[in-house]
Amino acid sequence: MQTYHAKITQIGNSKGVRLPKELALSLGSTDVTLEQTPEGILIKAAPAIPPLSQWAAIFAKADTNPDPEFDEWDVTLQDGLEDE
Repeated sequence: MQTYHAKITQIGNSKGVRLPKELALSLGSTDVTLEQTPEGILIKAAPAIPPLSQWAAIFAKADTNPDPEFDEWDVTLQDGLEDE
């Protein structure tokens, strides 16, 4: 595992870190997620978002049936408003 050194620098009104080219290319993406951990900041490639042209097929596969254990009327009947 390679260790890199970088400095925090001013970028507009924000602070940033410039990644060495070979490290940035190793991510395989220009989108990243940052996670604060007890050891520091973890930079990971962000999960790929499918193109809009594929969204219809993805939504078609989605389960649109409501949870069979959830019944809105049961919740409403238990809210105590019917006693007023």
